[in-house]
Amino acid sequence: MPPSRFQAECVLRLSLFRAYHQCTVKRLALPVLLSLIFCGTAAAQLTTSARVNARGQVYAPSGAAMQVNVRIQLSGEDGQRPPEILDTDSKGAFVIYNLTQGASYTLIVDSDGKNWATTIEHFYALGPRPFVTIHLRPPENATAVGAAVSVAELNQNVPRAARREYESGVQQVVAGNLEGARKSFQHAIELFPEFVEARSELAAVLMHDGDLSGAEALLRRALEIDGAAVRPTLNLGLCLSRQQRYAAALPFLERGVQLQPVNPKGNLVYGITLAMTGDDDRAEPVLRKAYEQGGKPFTKAQLHLARLYARQKKYDRAAEALETYLRDLPDAPSADDLRVTLAKLRAASRP
Repeated sequence: MPPSRFQAECVLRLSLFRAYHQCTVKRLALPVLLSLIFCGTAAAQLTTSARVNARGQVYAPSGAAMQVNVRIQLSGEDGQRPPEILDTDSKGAFVIYNLTQGASYTLIVDSDGKNWATTIEHFYALGPRPFVTIHLRPPENATAVGAAVSVAELNQNVPRAARREYESGVQQVVAGNLEGARKSFQHAIELFPEFVEARSELAAVLMHDGDLSGAEALLRRALEIDGAAVRPTLNLGLCLSRQQRYAAALPFLERGVQLQPVNPKGNLVYGITLAMTGDDDRAEPVLRKAYEQGGKPFTKAQLHLARLYARQKKYDRAAEALETYLRDLPDAPSADDLRVTLAKLRAASRP
């Protein structure tokens, strides 16, 4: 992510309760890789109008990351969010968009009848981008050995030490210690070279530091290990796009949003890259989708739509898009210049 998004943030209380087998793990995290910064000291102080995105990870009863897509039922405990279904990627990772800041939610993973029992997780959307971990419960009628054997058929056998290093790296990112995170992710990979999640997270740190070639190598290797992993796919597209290798980036971005259609960040990068290649016809609906899915945090899509429409001499639509952008970000650094541009667009759109 670009350096401007790594910003200092107010510290909320971080709780990490770890358990195994029939216990679930609950973690509230405050990552520093942010598009939006929210400050607060307790749940009661969080404004219910703010929106956040939550990342999550599903683990098997053995403690290993999942190697299959898992379906999750999401519902808001305040009754304001209709129930919905979301799917993880092939490593058990998922993202939930547009949660109400400070609200409580319930996640349910139904039993597959063999490898895990129905698991229920409750969490609060605290912080600018919460993190929730779901440890699936073992089957009720299985012995500990039997459950471990059946789960091993579906999961990488991630060494416990490598998993600890990875989780330490995540916590270092949360604390803003990117150098410490880099070392932890590197150590996790040394312990388990096939560790896709660790490679993806280390690549994100390298991209922040400007080491795009190093990030690219990590992400390409991650996709050799798991070609269906969503985050490495999209991150590789982002990495190539930042190198202005737009044609090379497009297949990965397109594949990423196919694997995870409801992903405003993925759609935003994909739409911008399409626009940079001059493919306005394909870029327009993708940019519109990014804003529809993500709302105000992804209003950059509106700025690119304004430029796209202006190129097409659709000045009325360009003005509408730019108005939306300025409404969402009235104090943007270039706001004054954009208001001058908006006046010109309005004048050009008049008969």
